[in-house]
Amino acid sequence: MTASSAKADVIIIGGGMVGLSLAIALAQSDVKVAVIDRDNLQSQLLPAFDGRVSALSLGSQRVLSAMKVWESLLPQAEPILDIRVADQDSSSHVHYNYKDVGDTPMGHMVENRYIRTALLKRSHELPTLTLLAPMQVSHIQRDAYKAIVTLNDGSIWHAPLIIAADGKHSKLRLDAGIKTIETSYQQTAIVCTIEHELPHAGLALERFLPAGPFAALPMQHNRSALVWTEPEALAPYMLALNEQDFTNEISKRLGDYLGTFKPVGKRFSYPLHLILATRYIDTRFALIGDAAHAIHPIAGQGVNVGFRDVAALTELILDAMRLGLDIGSQNLLEHYQRWRRFDSMSMGLITDVINRLFSNDIVPIRLARDAGLSLVNSAPPLKRFFMQHAMGLVGDLPKMMQAQAA
Repeated sequence: MTASSAKADVIIIGGGMVGLSLAIALAQSDVKVAVIDRDNLQSQLLPAFDGRVSALSLGSQRVLSAMKVWESLLPQAEPILDIRVADQDSSSHVHYNYKDVGDTPMGHMVENRYIRTALLKRSHELPTLTLLAPMQVSHIQRDAYKAIVTLNDGSIWHAPLIIAADGKHSKLRLDAGIKTIETSYQQTAIVCTIEHELPHAGLALERFLPAGPFAALPMQHNRSALVWTEPEALAPYMLALNEQDFTNEISKRLGDYLGTFKPVGKRFSYPLHLILATRYIDTRFALIGDAAHAIHPIAGQGVNVGFRDVAALTELILDAMRLGLDIGSQNLLEHYQRWRRFDSMSMGLITDVINRLFSNDIVPIRLARDAGLSLVNSAPPLKRFFMQHAMGLVGDLPKMMQAQAA
């Protein structure tokens, strides 16, 4: 019996938010895309699958808008109007307000399950996008002329380019012999949701504590998402606390600006690592998203850096196809690597330094960082630059992030 064989222009392995976004961005321009994921994509929409929320920057919103996804997310999106960054109980802080840079919110908080739902819905509308899930990859062959993927059902897919979007512990990256710079922060992010008495008014709060950052992020319906960092040895104890003790621990860190509150829903935890690929490409192969760069959530930029990968790679592939060029060529892949590697590695290293600088209680360092916060808060041009950077509006932006067609 002969195994079935099919062709695509691009094969994407990994159907998470970044992988599926790249597939949609390409397929809506009639590129033939196959997405392979080992999990049932419908199961990723359940509340128990992923309790996180994402702070989508304005640049990322533009990417999602170009993919005809953002409009369906708006009913679940909560605008970020203010950001307050404070060091422990010090009076030193930085306060950002969206009006300092225009009339547009700095970003929106959206639950990951809603982003996944909107992406999956859009993917079903595109005839050149094939979803193969749940499905395992059993073998990959790549050379100067072709890439071939064999699946565990015996089917074979041919394409000029393979994209690895299989997460921070990417097997494809390992199989390609791509080395990584890695460090464990020995921290765990505890993620949960609270309902509160007083409105948050679109304020995102981040407090730097000796154990790590504590963030309260605005959600709809008088709710906030908490991302609470603890040493990995202590996190299981915190997660196992009864409801009242858990609430008391939150109160110590949150304060009373939201009035009375109560935790709702499931508690989640995620170990924190820095993982940076030393290169993003190989023969007819490229990394995107967490497969290329998994960074600390301290600045809320992880998924936004992934959407930059999507926008850049989409632009390069579509430009090459319009000219009849090989989209898996080494020239194209090297262009992608030059474009994205410096930016994403810089973000990873910046978040690493910030986490190490603030996750301690050493008096001279604390005094220096408090002075730095006060300096930034009193310097409007510096504040505007940091705000524009957080909004994804700084650097060599792909067309999709400039609200242009790719």
